[in-house]
Amino acid sequence: MTVMNETALNLMNRTITALAVCLSLGLSSQTHLDFLGAGHDQGIRVLSSDDAAGVSSRYGTIDGFEISDPVALADASRFLAQATLGYDYETMQMVAAMGFEAWIEEQFSLPHQTFLSLGEYIAETAADDYLGIAEFRSTWLTYSLTTPDQLRQRLAYNLSEFFVVSGFGSDLFEDYGTLSGAYYDVLQRNAFGNYRELLEDVSLNSSMGVYLSHMHNPKTDSINNIHPDENYAREIMQLFSIGLYELNPDGTRKLDVNGNEIPTYDNEDIRQFAKIFTGWGDGAPDGYWGRPQDEDPDIFAIYPMRMYEDYHEPGPKNLLNGLVVPAGQSGVQDFNDALDNLFDHPNVGPFFGRALIQFLVSSNPSPAYVQRVNDAFVANANGARGDMQALVSAVLLDPEARTCNPESQTQSGKLREPLLRYTGFLRAFNPQWDQTDVILDQMELFSEQIGQVPMYSPTVFNFFLPDFQPQGDMTAAGLVGPVFQIHNSTTSVSFVNAVGAWHFDQEYIPGANPYMDYSDEMTLANDPIALVERLNLILACGQLSARTENIILNAISQLDDPEDRLNMALYLTMIAPDYAVLK
Repeated sequence: MTVMNETALNLMNRTITALAVCLSLGLSSQTHLDFLGAGHDQGIRVLSSDDAAGVSSRYGTIDGFEISDPVALADASRFLAQATLGYDYETMQMVAAMGFEAWIEEQFSLPHQTFLSLGEYIAETAADDYLGIAEFRSTWLTYSLTTPDQLRQRLAYNLSEFFVVSGFGSDLFEDYGTLSGAYYDVLQRNAFGNYRELLEDVSLNSSMGVYLSHMHNPKTDSINNIHPDENYAREIMQLFSIGLYELNPDGTRKLDVNGNEIPTYDNEDIRQFAKIFTGWGDGAPDGYWGRPQDEDPDIFAIYPMRMYEDYHEPGPKNLLNGLVVPAGQSGVQDFNDALDNLFDHPNVGPFFGRALIQFLVSSNPSPAYVQRVNDAFVANANGARGDMQALVSAVLLDPEARTCNPESQTQSGKLREPLLRYTGFLRAFNPQWDQTDVILDQMELFSEQIGQVPMYSPTVFNFFLPDFQPQGDMTAAGLVGPVFQIHNSTTSVSFVNAVGAWHFDQEYIPGANPYMDYSDEMTLANDPIALVERLNLILACGQLSARTENIILNAISQLDDPEDRLNMALYLTMIAPDYAVLK
């Protein structure tokens, strides 16, 4: 049992009562979209390369999904758990056959639907007139469960936890659906682009401008004691680009001659950058300085902010590493120089790269891992800096990401976010529901009980801090566990109760009445060992310990009804610590 698993176990509900509940299931077939990565196998035959799936010989095809090797399937499942919001058994087989790099390249090529267009469709076709927060959450869950570009969706979600905009206690709440949807589109659009463009689009987005108060940020007016707002100037450095301390390329902190950590910026730097972020206002064609967002939130949201020169701070600005932005430039020129100054800072690669590793793969990556990811950020195959595709590939294909030995690698892996455990479960069994239903209730429950729902973190620091250390063995071992910040005695039990409701009360997506496709699993219900092995592969990436498997087998073997066996097996798998911790 690893340190992380023990920490998760200590916070889980320790008493599990064997429940025999007859769950009546409505099954429907899954309709695959017409391309390889969505599981369409008709007339397609692909052999894996020698080592693409972690094996030593060419084997299998995806014609009829013939891959059955449990090691290859476990590797594919673990990879997909890092790279997606969820996947089904057929996708595991397909990825095991085609190889991880080929799957990533295919994902890079997939088109995507804009978030706002889907939100508008849901709002127009819903039986109830849900708007705002309901529209956004319904759109997010619909998108997460139905779109084939799963790598983009996983990145957009994790980018929303890095470049945080939240409706929680902010001015965004009233028009949350439109403003949050427009911002999410920015993250989706830039997920496979360049970090410099991503930083620019985030900075000029109206939702970010409202959230971190640099929209309609005026220049200095000494007579009326008005000074540029410093909020965004601080956060773009601390959270979105370079962090608090100077870093080595491997992510370790640099030290001065006295052995002290070196700050990346000071209060004067914040004041200088604050001058850059003056003069930005409503970007709509008919917009004007100071225009309130509620005058026309739909138009307000979709246009990036534009410069109003009369309100931009004139004069030179002294930025980082000795860069002086000269007087006499336009506000847009000042802005571009400032973003280039941050983009070129040597901290960005290790700071942003380590964050992506923590979101996707491991809370405690080695310095060598961070160094390799930084190298990909500094220069892609063509020598370009900031290529998101090169960065993502480096994170997911790194040897440290692809190597897994749960018993010996006690520092590897991460606690899965509860929201990702939920989407992973749903996508594993292809839920089908009436698309006109607004699927809101589960998101509301998660906000209240689990403490996590998209773009609704309590602060700009996300739901959890990257260096959070839970008390106990992990702190003693010098490890961080960011997601443990929202995994406590209340939320852990609430998650167990939610899992019980999914499997014993059919409350998968309250209000949408979906059908879950358990047809394959039901054929194994009379073979407990085979059933547990399948759930181990598709949900737990083959990482359930022999002890956990025996507990599940003993529990389901006491039940006579096949549906009861399946529900109990699902329940016990999803509350197991070795499922919650992805190694």
